[in-house]
Amino acid sequence: MDRGSMQQLSLRLSRVLEDIGVSRYIRIRRRRTWLMHETLDRIRDEVDGGNLTIYTFGSQTEGTTTLGMKSDRDRLACYNHRPVILDWSEWRQRKKNLLVVKNEQSPPQHCWLQWVQPDLPLQATVGTGPSDMVDSEGRVLMTNTQIEFQERFRQLSESGVIFEHGPSRSWDEMEDYINAFHCASLPEECKFLFCRPRPGHWPRPDTLAMARQTGVFLVPQGYTEDPSRPVKCRSTTFHVPVENMYYPLYKREWRFSTSIMERLLVFDMNIIQHKVYVFLKMLRKSIIKQVVDDRFSTFHVKTAILFTIETYPPNIWSEDNLVQCVIYCLTALLRWLKIRLCPHYTISGVNLFTGKLFKHEQYKLHSMITEIIYSNFQCLYTIKMDDLGSRMSSVISSQIIGVDTRCTLYQVQMVELYRWWAVSFEHTHIGVLINDKSDLYQSLMEHFETLNVLKNNGTKIEQETASLLIPSVCGALASIKASRCIYQGQPVTHSILQLYQLSFDSDLLSSRLKFASMLYCSGQYEAAANCLTYYEGLMGPAVWQYCRCGGRQGTPLTNELAEKTAITPFKDMLQMYTTLHVTFTRDDIRCVPKHLVYEMFRRAGDEDRQQRHLAFLYVWMDYIVIDCVPFLHYLQYLTHTQLNQRDRKLRALNNLYFYISSSKGRGHIDTAWNMLGHCYEQENELNIAWVCYTKSLQLYPRNNAANWHVARIMHQHLNG
Repeated sequence: MDRGSMQQLSLRLSRVLEDIGVSRYIRIRRRRTWLMHETLDRIRDEVDGGNLTIYTFGSQTEGTTTLGMKSDRDRLACYNHRPVILDWSEWRQRKKNLLVVKNEQSPPQHCWLQWVQPDLPLQATVGTGPSDMVDSEGRVLMTNTQIEFQERFRQLSESGVIFEHGPSRSWDEMEDYINAFHCASLPEECKFLFCRPRPGHWPRPDTLAMARQTGVFLVPQGYTEDPSRPVKCRSTTFHVPVENMYYPLYKREWRFSTSIMERLLVFDMNIIQHKVYVFLKMLRKSIIKQVVDDRFSTFHVKTAILFTIETYPPNIWSEDNLVQCVIYCLTALLRWLKIRLCPHYTISGVNLFTGKLFKHEQYKLHSMITEIIYSNFQCLYTIKMDDLGSRMSSVISSQIIGVDTRCTLYQVQMVELYRWWAVSFEHTHIGVLINDKSDLYQSLMEHFETLNVLKNNGTKIEQETASLLIPSVCGALASIKASRCIYQGQPVTHSILQLYQLSFDSDLLSSRLKFASMLYCSGQYEAAANCLTYYEGLMGPAVWQYCRCGGRQGTPLTNELAEKTAITPFKDMLQMYTTLHVTFTRDDIRCVPKHLVYEMFRRAGDEDRQQRHLAFLYVWMDYIVIDCVPFLHYLQYLTHTQLNQRDRKLRALNNLYFYISSSKGRGHIDTAWNMLGHCYEQENELNIAWVCYTKSLQLYPRNNAANWHVARIMHQHLNG
């Protein structure tokens, strides 16, 4: 291919990659979304005690994926209460330290983990966990079998199947989940990046400085020396350690992982390097995978581009030189396949082909990649992923036929990202209230202080995350303090009203409705009515009522809201167009209408309890959880009833009925029917109220407060 043809092909490929979302804009939005997802997870874990930190690595956080790749989510759970130490000088008292053990036979990048006593810097003598074993030298080692997580994973799996992929175990085929421990110090082999000779222009000095501070993770060894061992299988059992000194060596081994370091390096790529990387991944998944499955992995491709960026001068990375840059990366892979050695970019002495590819497969891959290069990338036009081949042909003919436009694809990706962003925010938002702390108020105050520290001193993403969560905490604190005032017959103080005011930015309606509910419960009916009228005006056709509670069906985004996601920051999406649940606990029970207190006692017997599987998915059932829109109409009905405003209360009643009729059973529809039933009870229409409660029970026969309401009406009827 001559220089001019290669430039034309490069420009076309670059344009097509932009069309499918490989662009600066999508990369920034994707990275910010998943980094905030990770930060929210970390904050939520701190509320639970801080023993676990969840990281999201791989293509989602890197922003190196497309819709057509259908990339999974790489999650790493780091257990902070078990720090890893390289030598005895790093031993920490009152911690369950794990000591790195290596010998002459240890494979590169691998080690054993030995338990150390928490009170003295001495080796442990007795194993305490199901994955522990004692070796011939009397050392208590933690094996990589992860037996203690067996039941947890199986419970989370709907089918009871556990998916294995390398070192990961997961209940979801689209989520790789690795349990790990962190070592703050860098082992000698992981200092490779900082001491080997390099041209010097990349990685940048500030990136290297950050990379030095990352430490390493210790993750279970993912493969043996034999590539014929399946790297992905479905298993319903775990390998149980045999209690003897001859326990298989590979089940004792843990591997150093420099995931944070690698993420920093990918974040340091410019947009052309980013496009090259994504295209190489598409090439691997569409063509190469058909021959050797996932044994030739994305990590091999990532390693190739990292070495290529380091080796070649910065000026080669231009849009019209995109294809040549791809060739440089493929040439590096060819060189490694020829010598049957693929070096690790950040760890010395590692051959990434070991345990992955047979010798004959390496020869086959060498021939395949050579053919791709010398055929002038004709295979590019056959790639079906993201309609890449069709789009390339369309660019040549200047006719876009049968493929989605850039605008449509960007919108689809933004909707997907916003869903994930909302999932994580809602989990943390609700997790602030629904936890097992004995003193919720004290827990909230501590959480409030932590968030303020992050807001003032954290990283940019931590500051933004904290500023989003603080209103939720303010709303919860205000509601608890107001409930105490109402219980004691005291007026709600000005400081509490200020807390409510600060809470209004949590989302569009939930905190505002908690305020209106407090006004109603404290007898301030005029103020409540005025607030509710204003809140009703805030709702438009684009409002999304979000629900992810176990056993309930969420509401889809409207087309109008979907259009807004592509042009609106997610923070504004939350505060202007999204409503979360309204949640009340026992601590603020005086701020909710009395009829709704029944929702907190929906479990009527053992059968109800058994239906709550898995239990942690249904914790919300022990609280009052209401969708915003029906709650607004219900509060309007109650308030206008107290004010003797018949026309307004009937309008609110009709709005509530219309909402239920058009909801298609989504969200907390059982609670909505129960609220409507109460309205008809107030109207002395017991027959209609009975129908409402019956409708609620038809949808959810178990764990439904309607059982109590039916019993009440029956009791009234029998004693009438």
